[in-house]
Amino acid sequence: MPELPEVETIRRALSAEFLGRELRKLTVKERVHLLKNCGARRLRERLLGRSLETIGRRAKYLLFGFGSETLVLHLRMSGRLLLAPAGHTRLVLEFAPAKKLYFDDTRRFAALYLQPTAELDRLVPLARLGLEPFRPEYTLKGFKGLLGSGQEIKRLLLDQHKLAGLGNIYACEVLYLAGIHPQRPAKSLAPAEARRLYLAIPKVLQAAINAGGSSIDSYRHPDGALGGFQNEFKVYGQAGRPCMACGTLIERIVQGGRSSFYCPSCQPRGL
Repeated sequence: MPELPEVETIRRALSAEFLGRELRKLTVKERVHLLKNCGARRLRERLLGRSLETIGRRAKYLLFGFGSETLVLHLRMSGRLLLAPAGHTRLVLEFAPAKKLYFDDTRRFAALYLQPTAELDRLVPLARLGLEPFRPEYTLKGFKGLLGSGQEIKRLLLDQHKLAGLGNIYACEVLYLAGIHPQRPAKSLAPAEARRLYLAIPKVLQAAINAGGSSIDSYRHPDGALGGFQNEFKVYGQAGRPCMACGTLIERIVQGGRSSFYCPSCQPRGL
């Protein structure tokens, strides 16, 4: 699933291609699974003839601003926004002059909403998002406020209602950078550890954004290019390989049905 760095990379690429262009045609090829709070007819009535004024992002959601109306898209597992058609096109946006944006989704898990721009914060998926890196509310005090439970810290990092934007890849990488075992109870973190983790999150995410995200499954840039951060993984997918810092073999465990990768020496279980 595309995480915050991949979605931000897509946002930047699409902004360079489509901002200021008028939407001339909208073709919906997947209605049942994709459209969540509107139909194809309503989309056309509200959006055709409007210019794309902004492309924003909230956590893993893309926000396409057409003045008083905003399209909100979550790519989920396999959604891709491309400049050329692929094998599973679900939506086509045609802009003037002569520019098309294709939404491709193999597994059909993606979600598309139409919401009045002035009421974006009232859209349930956005209203439920937790603290988000890079936003003003992401403060050390606010972050420490999330750590009062006995929940495993890795699982807390994946809870979008508590901390929005991270997925499995970057949760593993930030815990490695902070030197924290993924199974540590959140409330067991000492103040210095909480601070290290708070700082590690935006540091890893920014490095991934700079590299164009991670291409390990279906993720591609809109022009079809691969991301590059998969070449910089320290622990994710590295089970059985030596830690770059100490040489200890990276280990894999399963938490909540997801693989966690860590260095047992650099990230001791501790408490």
